[in-house]
Amino acid sequence: MMMVRSGRRRARAWRLGCASSAALGGVLVTATLAHAQSPGAGPAPEPPAATGAGVAAAAPAAPAATGETAVEARLAASEKRAAELEKRLAALEDAQVAPEDDDGRELLRIYGFIDVGVQRMWIPENSALAAALPQANALNFVVGNFNLYLDAQPSDHFRFLGELRFTTAPGGAPVPVTPPPPGVDARVSTQPFGAFDSTATAFGSPAVYGGLVSIERAHVDWTRFNLFKVRVGQFFTPIGIYNVDHGSPVLITAAIPFFISSRLFPTRQTGLMLYGSTFTGAWELGYNAYVSNGRNENAPFAFDDNRGFGGRLHATYEDPGKLTLKLGASFIASRARDWVVDYKFLEGSTDIHSTWSFREYTGAGDVSLDIGKTRLRAEAAVVRVLYDEGKREGGFGVYAPDAWKTSTYAVAAHRLDFLNMEPFVTGAALHAPIYSSDTLLQFGGGLNFYITPDVTLRSQVLHTITTILREESSAPDFHTTNVLARLILAF
Repeated sequence: MMMVRSGRRRARAWRLGCASSAALGGVLVTATLAHAQSPGAGPAPEPPAATGAGVAAAAPAAPAATGETAVEARLAASEKRAAELEKRLAALEDAQVAPEDDDGRELLRIYGFIDVGVQRMWIPENSALAAALPQANALNFVVGNFNLYLDAQPSDHFRFLGELRFTTAPGGAPVPVTPPPPGVDARVSTQPFGAFDSTATAFGSPAVYGGLVSIERAHVDWTRFNLFKVRVGQFFTPIGIYNVDHGSPVLITAAIPFFISSRLFPTRQTGLMLYGSTFTGAWELGYNAYVSNGRNENAPFAFDDNRGFGGRLHATYEDPGKLTLKLGASFIASRARDWVVDYKFLEGSTDIHSTWSFREYTGAGDVSLDIGKTRLRAEAAVVRVLYDEGKREGGFGVYAPDAWKTSTYAVAAHRLDFLNMEPFVTGAALHAPIYSSDTLLQFGGGLNFYITPDVTLRSQVLHTITTILREESSAPDFHTTNVLARLILAF
């Protein structure tokens, strides 16, 4: 983790401290010299004899007494000045380390994680799914997630958090080949991954391999009060467990459940959020409420004045080392649409409109329970999608219907002392219109090895069944199997 600290106030305090120390030293030297020159600084002289001449000779001693009084006054003033300078120097030293003056504050922290590994997918040959996944039916070494966090807090009550994911996309993604060869209606091939480095100075320089950088989140928070905080920017939708704690190091499974990957709800949004929490007894109660641009799949901005709204209530009970229980309920209401422009140059007209648009309402609940070394996670969501008249997605005679969509998953894991490993089992279900099917069932398990606090090895096997629950359908089930392992490093 990289940290950038503030030094301006520290440098200023150091300079003032040096100047004050020098001044204090000068005063002390002056005071010492004055003390050395004082008549009382040497040994006391022998008293004169009590004679008339002696009495007469003692009369001129009055000026010496006057000089001694002046030196003592100068010494007292110097000591007073020294005391004042000592107070100023102490105040500067306190300011040099005071946290409220932000010296020593970690203005910017940079941290993150990466997961790499191997995987293989078994999918029926020449199926529609195999045609969409070029990596199917082949053993592949992969770079999964490479995420960096930028965490800045320049003042006490303001914080910025950004998360960037570096990807290899769109390299290897299927793209159309135009024109298709004779006798073929359409052809797709993979997007080239490497590209010639046109900026290289040496002839024959190797190709560069890059991808897209995804802004996972980027928001500024005002955190003056625990019960009332404000967040502005792009944030993860506060729903469930996996969508909020999405980083590989904190998850139990190596693969993301259908609950998230099916995009049943918008996983991230751009807008304004209010949130906070308070304690009552052993419980922590919290809330989130936000307004946003809605789904971010098509664009990070809105095409009209319709907005997305949502919220979440959650409660946490914790008995350290024994039991932790978290409960949550979430709600989302938003609209989504596309944006197209039709130009008619001969008529001199421009038509801006949408080809599809719908309203969606989501309700979800989640529970997280830790009992000793056993961890249980479960989530469920229900979504209602209503298309506007004449604005349905699809084409060629096949269009998306109004639908109820449901999804759920559960994970159970137990940490063992032996090799510090954690076996787990998982199950998931999704019921929604999915091309020619309507239901996905998934079950599997895996094994995690916690090598160090910052290094974890996760492995998982998943078997998925795509089927149709409608009685009138006789289509066969579709089976796929996925085996994967990820080495995860947090830094």
